[in-house]
Amino acid sequence: VPVEVTEAGESGLRLARQVIELEVATRAEIGQGPEHVHELAIAVNADSLSTWFRGVLTDAASWSDVTVHLHLEDEDHSRQLLQRGEVSAAITTSSRPVAGCRTFPLGSMRFRPMISPHLLERFRKGRGVDLGRCPLVMFSEKDDLQHDQLAALRDELGAINPPRHVIGSSESFVRAVADGLGWGMVATLQLADGEVAMTDRDLVRVPGVADSRVELYLQRWSMATVGLERLEESVRRHSRILGRQDSADMVRGGADARAICD
Repeated sequence: VPVEVTEAGESGLRLARQVIELEVATRAEIGQGPEHVHELAIAVNADSLSTWFRGVLTDAASWSDVTVHLHLEDEDHSRQLLQRGEVSAAITTSSRPVAGCRTFPLGSMRFRPMISPHLLERFRKGRGVDLGRCPLVMFSEKDDLQHDQLAALRDELGAINPPRHVIGSSESFVRAVADGLGWGMVATLQLADGEVAMTDRDLVRVPGVADSRVELYLQRWSMATVGLERLEESVRRHSRILGRQDSADMVRGGADARAICD
């Protein structure tokens, strides 16, 4: 039977890793140890990595005393890596700090149900789309965005189980939706008019399916190291794109409402 660390053991292991890291960093800073290259272990979700977090990696290219070790993890599950001490920082949906960590709100990522025009016509049903037959695209088995929206329609449509494709790449996910493989919840930043567009094709909304909004937070060890301080400053700066996205969506939503009224 494989040996597993208990919950209490995870807390002790996390604390031990923090103490070791702080000791090594302190010795290097006061000149009593070898020159230290700080490894930043960070959990980040694929949608952030392919959009606003790219600016953080650009900043990290100038940090000669820091290396970056990214753990690609769903934002709903990255908190577990912090609890086990496997990462010292994480982009997460949890605002409740892990013991020994600090939390900072970053803003929200918006996701819109999108489909290619020809796929919509293929599965059109009245003024909507046959969501029971039209395939959907998921990023992974942990990706609940599409199923959460279908669950919200259960009273109207009943329980449905459409065909699904799993595409484990954020960029390829958007291209798959644009190519007509299925419909999916696409980050507005990645749409043709978004700040980090992943497609130049004009997709259309899936009729009757609502948008999703995912609140993001930075959680990091409370201990102060050069690497973590740089990371926090960079994440805070580049995540401002999320606030600009909110403003753009409000303007776009107002324009859509006026168009409907007209």
